[in-house]
Parts: sequence; structure tokens; C-alpha cells
Amino acid sequence: MKCLYLFSCILFFQSCSLTRSRLGEALQQSGKNREELERVLQYFSQKETDSLHLKAAQFLITHMPGHYSWQSEELEQYSQTMDSIHPNMPSTVKKVVYSIPWHNDNIVTGDKKKIEDIKVIKADFLIAHINRSIKMWQQTPWLVTCSFEDFCEYLLPYRLGDEPLILEEDTNQQHIRENIIREMSMYGYTPRLLEEVRLFFRAEVEKSESKYFPRLNTGNFEGGEHTMDCLDMCYYDVLGMRSAGVPSTIDFVPNWPTRNGRHYWRVIHDPVFKDENFCEPLNQLAGKVYRMTYSHQPMPVPDGVDSIPSLFQNPFLKDVTAKYMNVSDIEINVKRKLDNLLPKYLYLAVFNDLEWKPIAWSKYENGKGLFRYVGRNVVYLPVCYQGGGMKGVGHPFYVDRNGSVEEFVPDHTRRISVTLHRKYPLTYSKIYWGKSLEGCVLEASNHADFTETDTLSQINGVNAELNWCSLPVNDIKKYRYWRISKAGRPITLAELQFVLPNGDIIQGTPMFSGKGGYSDKAFDNNPLTYQNYLGWVGVDLGKPVALKEARYLPRTDYNGIIPGHLYRLLYFDETGWVEVDTKEALGQDITFHHVPSKALYWLQNLTEGKEERIFTVENDEIVFH
Repeated sequence: MKCLYLFSCILFFQSCSLTRSRLGEALQQSGKNREELERVLQYFSQKETDSLHLKAAQFLITHMPGHYSWQSEELEQYSQTMDSIHPNMPSTVKKVVYSIPWHNDNIVTGDKKKIEDIKVIKADFLIAHINRSIKMWQQTPWLVTCSFEDFCEYLLPYRLGDEPLILEEDTNQQHIRENIIREMSMYGYTPRLLEEVRLFFRAEVEKSESKYFPRLNTGNFEGGEHTMDCLDMCYYDVLGMRSAGVPSTIDFVPNWPTRNGRHYWRVIHDPVFKDENFCEPLNQLAGKVYRMTYSHQPMPVPDGVDSIPSLFQNPFLKDVTAKYMNVSDIEINVKRKLDNLLPKYLYLAVFNDLEWKPIAWSKYENGKGLFRYVGRNVVYLPVCYQGGGMKGVGHPFYVDRNGSVEEFVPDHTRRISVTLHRKYPLTYSKIYWGKSLEGCVLEASNHADFTETDTLSQINGVNAELNWCSLPVNDIKKYRYWRISKAGRPITLAELQFVLPNGDIIQGTPMFSGKGGYSDKAFDNNPLTYQNYLGWVGVDLGKPVALKEARYLPRTDYNGIIPGHLYRLLYFDETGWVEVDTKEALGQDITFHHVPSKALYWLQNLTEGKEERIFTVENDEIVFH
């Protein structure tokens, strides 16, 4: 009792001195829950042998502000539905499954309330969690080289991101770790890499938990099934690995700078590797890569005037770009007047999903902003926020592979003509869609089994835009049965048409070789569907007919220039996007005249589609970015 009184006095005076410290600030933010958190500190302060436990408690409480869960009637109903469908979910699986609506804004449409950890976490939960975690760290053989600092960041946290709190102990994960240790001991096996431990872990859980991943039965909710995306799978991997003793986290690209979307991947924190990372290779260009942490990281501080982009409202993102790629430090000098605007922060934005999205931030001081560790081979736009809106503060620029910077400033004194065949760049896989048709032949017969055929044309290559191609028929003979054939190889087609001499398309009954699967996707008038046909695919025209040509469309992203579609060309100046012209495409290319040179451009299809990329013109060639 005397010791307890002494500790209470010490804690009282310590709390006074910690008022301005981060731990003290956290305790102040806990409100009515402060007594619970102080009880944790008190519990681990009574024995010298608990010094690491106390440091772990201080770490968790210090960085607890900002961690939260969501609460709403819809979320509660969803959780109950999942429990009824999947009554035996381990807590690791529950955390992922319960998080699905949080990562899909269109699922939860009603009001939701933020529940801050610092105000609800109870002492008993935190004490038990710290005891289990320290025991795991100290008694797991492959963690002997894991430092206390790495333990705190990659093993100790009771949550990974914004998943819901599951307060009951998951004994299943403890058993899995014990089974792994037992199996390794039985074989006298000492893992050299933590990735090897992960493989043991996956072997232990894949049978019992595979029914949840990658597709989850959701009953009547969200169409009856949810396909786990990369973020869902990362949560599942990392939450499971941490509980099994594998230090890990999630790294991600917030917005790709050369295509739409973003990407997440798991990282194992293994000191064997450079930068202590074992992770998926990052083979795409990126402007920034961030890591999810439990501890607070530097972030913009709201000034009550200008908004902060949602990405940077998260205090738990660590910049790890330099761990993945060559980077540069970029200084932005704001030369233009900002309408009496004096922003506190500048941002670098990349073009993603048809808009500029900020991916990096810097303080704005003396008319400048310094951006550290910026990825190369990427186009950026410097921006700031005025009230709630984004505002450009300069011209877009390109950081090349050597770190040199090229600014795109429109030259109105030298006008050029720009001819385009596509609005979105090709990739190797897309080019191969077209190459797979090389060697196909156009054959015709008056026998349904094609026992006697005439070869009328051959595909030697498709156009680079993956657009419609023609196989001319230089024969006036009439045939009933027509087909595209390639012996021993699949024929990947999106569309197949047969054209009469007057230019009309003639309809027939689809035919195929009878090998492999079949569908009529080559005849469904949808360019974005396709089918792999084995051997051949064709039509029965019902009677012998002479044709002018066969027209075919390979598997395609349909981002070439489409005749009849309406297109608009824009260029970017210091005020934003400016229209050059809007016109209808008459063929499979389109030309715009009197275009300012040396600018950054954007071709929009106003008829349909959502894949469009910015580009430059270099030596009369279109270069997409």
C-alpha cells in the first residue's frame, strides 16, 4: 500500500512535468479515460523487471491520439450479418471483414461516429496485450535480432490502421506461432529469413481461413460477394503475421503518376535486407511511397483557413520513397502572384484518374517549398490550397531519370500540329494482345466442316492502337462459311465482322472449332469483351455470299481514336487547362492545328471512356506520362 501511495505521488508530479510532453499531451486528450491509461503506467511501474513493459505502454499511449474506429448502425448491422454467415471467424479475419465497408465509401451511406482509442481503451485490455506481446518478442527464436524500437513499431501495436478493435484475445494466433516453433524444433530448422517464417505461417492458416479469401460471401449485402482488393489482403497478411511473430507493415503508392489508381503491399521488416525490407518489388513508376506506422509522423497542421488534403490528415504515414527508387530533392520557387494568398504549405500533385492529386507536401517559406525524396521519371504540378480548393502555383514539370527538371511552359509564338492515334499509353501486355493474332488466316468454304477451304488473307500484324483492322477479300467467289483460323494456337478476339461489297455488315450464325470454352463475345458488339478461341472461330451466313472484307478487333483497351467519337485537346498553362479545339474523329487518328508548343497536353474523349493520360510532344512523337 505504501508503494502504491508512493507511485501515485510520483505519477502526480510526473504528470505535471509531462504536461507539455507527448505522453502528457496524450493523457490530457484521454478525458474521462485518463484513469484507465494511468492505471496501465502504474501497473508496469511497480517492478524493475517490467521496465520494457513500461516503455511499451508509454509508446502505445503516446502515439494513441489519432487512432480511432468508426461506429454506426449500418456498420453494426453489417458486422452482425457477417457473424451470422461466418460464425467461426478468427479475430484477425474479423478485423479485415469488418473493415470492408470502411474502405468502400459507397457501402456506408449513413452517418457514422468516430470513436477515438485514447478515450475508450481500457487498462485490462492494454495490460494483457502488452504482456502477451513482450512475451512473444522475448520467447520467439527468430526475433532475437529484433530491436525494441522495431518491436514497438512492427509487432507491439494493437491495431494496424483503421480496422475495428477486437478486444478479446485471439488464442488461435498464439497456437499457430507455437505450432511453427514446434515444427521448426522437430526438424532442427533455424530460419535465416523472416519470409521463411511467413511461409510456415501461411501453411498453418491457409486451409482454415481460405474460405474467406480472396472472395467473401456477404449474403445479401453488397451483391452477395466481395472480392478482396490489395488493401484487404494486406490487412489480412500483416495482422496475421504480427500476431504470429513476424514484424511487418504496409507500404503503398497513394496515386500512380502514370496511370489510374493506387497500390498497397505488405512489407516484412527483416534486418537481413537493405533498408530492412523484404517486400514485393515495385516495378512501376511512383512519385511517393508511404508506410503505415503506429507512431506519429510529421504532417501539415491545419491553420483554420486552408484545407489539408485527406491523404495528409493521416498522422501515421512515413515517407519511404528512398527505400524503393532513385529520388531527388526539388525546390519550388513560386513566381506567380497568388492573389494575396500566403499558403502555409505547398504540395506536389500527379495526374491520376483525370485530375491532379497531391502526393507530397512541404512548408512554404520565403516564397519557396522544398520537397525531399521525390521519385523520378514523373510529371508533377505544384499546388496549394485556398480555402477548400486546390490552386496551381506554377507550371507542371518533369523530373527525368537523372534528376534534371524540365518545366512545361506553353510557347504561343511557335504553334504546331498534333496528330494522335491513342489517348492512353500502351504496355507490353497490351502489345502482346495484338501480336497473338499474327499468323491467323481468313478462310472460306462451302462445307460446314471446312474439309475444302480457300485461304483468302493472312494477318501479318495489327495496328499499334489495337483498333479495328481489315482483311481484304480479293476474290469474287461466293462462300457460305467464313472463319479466322490459327492451327494449334488460341485466337484472342474482341470483335469479328464480315462486310458485303456495298459496305454493309452481314449477320450470321457464330461457329467455332468445338475445342475449349466458347462464347459469342466476338459478335456481341462490345469492344471491351473478348474470348480466346482454340483453332478457329467464324460464321455461317446461311447461303454462299461474296464479301469485300473481314474486320476484326483484337483484345483491346479501346483507347485508340474511334471514328464518330468527339474529342477535345487541352494544354496546361499557369492558370490551368485551356481548350485548343473540340472535333469529331473521322478515322482512326485525329489532328489538331495551331497548338502552342512545349506544353503539357491532355486528349479527352467526350463520348465515352475514362482512361486518359497527359502527354508531351517530343521530336514530333507523342510521349505519354
